Amino acid sequence: MRKLFVLIVLSLLGLAFATSGWGAAFNFSTGLPDGRMATGSQPSGVSVVESESADDFVLTSQTTITQASFYGLLPTTPTVSYVGVEIYRVFPQDSTNPPSGNVPTRANSPSDVAFDTRDSTTGNLTFSTSALGPFTVANTVVAGGIHKVPNQTNGGTGSASGNEYRFDVTFTTPFVLPAGHYFFVPQVALSSGSFLWLSSPKPIPVSATPFSNDLQSWTRDANLAPDWLRVGTDIVGGTTPPTFNAAFSLSGTSVTLIAVTPANITAQEGVSFNGPVASFTDSDSSQSSVANFSATIAWGDGTTSAGTITSGATFGVTGTHTYADEGNFTVTITVTDSANQTGSATGSATVGETDALSGTPLTINTTQFVAFSGAVANFSDTNTGNPASDFVATINWGDGNTTAGTVSGSGGAFVVSGSHTYVSGGTFPVTVTLSDDAPGTATATVMSTATVASAPLREAPMLRGFELLALTIALGAWGSRLLRGRLAIRKTRN
Repeated sequence: MRKLFVLIVLSLLGLAFATSGWGAAFNFSTGLPDGRMATGSQPSGVSVVESESADDFVLTSQTTITQASFYGLLPTTPTVSYVGVEIYRVFPQDSTNPPSGNVPTRANSPSDVAFDTRDSTTGNLTFSTSALGPFTVANTVVAGGIHKVPNQTNGGTGSASGNEYRFDVTFTTPFVLPAGHYFFVPQVALSSGSFLWLSSPKPIPVSATPFSNDLQSWTRDANLAPDWLRVGTDIVGGTTPPTFNAAFSLSGTSVTLIAVTPANITAQEGVSFNGPVASFTDSDSSQSSVANFSATIAWGDGTTSAGTITSGATFGVTGTHTYADEGNFTVTITVTDSANQTGSATGSATVGETDALSGTPLTINTTQFVAFSGAVANFSDTNTGNPASDFVATINWGDGNTTAGTVSGSGGAFVVSGSHTYVSGGTFPVTVTLSDDAPGTATATVMSTATVASAPLREAPMLRGFELLALTIALGAWGSRLLRGRLAIRKTRN
């Protein structure tokens, strides 16, 4: 069948993990054949209509699949000419959506096209067969008995007998699959006769590998593609339709992953936080004790501390920290297991305001035209850990001028100072506001009073005797010239 191109980068990454020793053994099985159903699954050939049957499995982490086994019903003396294995994802991935409407549903079906494929013709898999003896199944579904709606339900194509064979497949080019939900589809070509894939119990027995959300097996032939039908619900049907799994197993190596989930942290500035910061799981089942793990917490304010590992439904990480200031902080939690595998996640901490500011006004005494510089108000803060640099101050001098103030002090006691020159005397209200810097919201305002004395008047200088005589002569000369000027004007007019 058609297949999608698999990203080379994904394969390279998966192979790197598989050869680095960063993995754990992966094994999956649906159990042994139960004799209830067998479905056709073979490539097209001379007088052969292609058919495919699929059953699902789940990967919880990136996995390299190196081997597979499946069980089939074959003629007494078969000659196997081809074995192929396809991996499909779950619809609507790799599919046209909405679908054709030729089947009752595509929900939880395999996708339209294969995600990845291996086959004996290209040499990326090898196989062997083992004859296990005569075997009979109660019902079958084969190409020619698979129909579009409304004729999809026909009860199956009846019982069949033959020999049970186990196919053991080695993927010389392994499948490298990220975590996800997949379908396994084997296809076998025989020189004569048909291959039927044998069913296994549903639900999967505890002796195999049961998992939640186990879907039933699906099938299609070339005439139905790209759609699929449920073997039990859609084709066999009935008042209570049966459901089937198919008998197969997988093995390989899964990448050891530590999945960390951050917790929401809510704290108050200046107040010690002590509580959970994350939970985590480790795909390596041998890492089963809190003693296998260590954790570090980067709190987002430039400080890092060790976390404490706790146990429960999942492992957890708790930590203790005091934020000096309010705000939103990015918290990174890193967990390491005894195999030196790590996992990390980034969460956030919301740190609230605890400042309560109050002020005390001061009386300011200065003089007109004389520069004043000094304290204009005192403030106290209930959070004694805040430094002066956490605050900003403004001073409205009451004469239409506003300037920034200078904040000094520590331990919850602060002084706001400023510099100003009044150009007129009088009494002025001086409004002083102290505010926590962003994102803080604490603020306090006080009204101080500035008393500005008027500047003193300057006395005229005393003239000495000869200075007074010179002034008198000059004024007399000026008066004489003014008188002559007026007489000259009168004569002209006459």
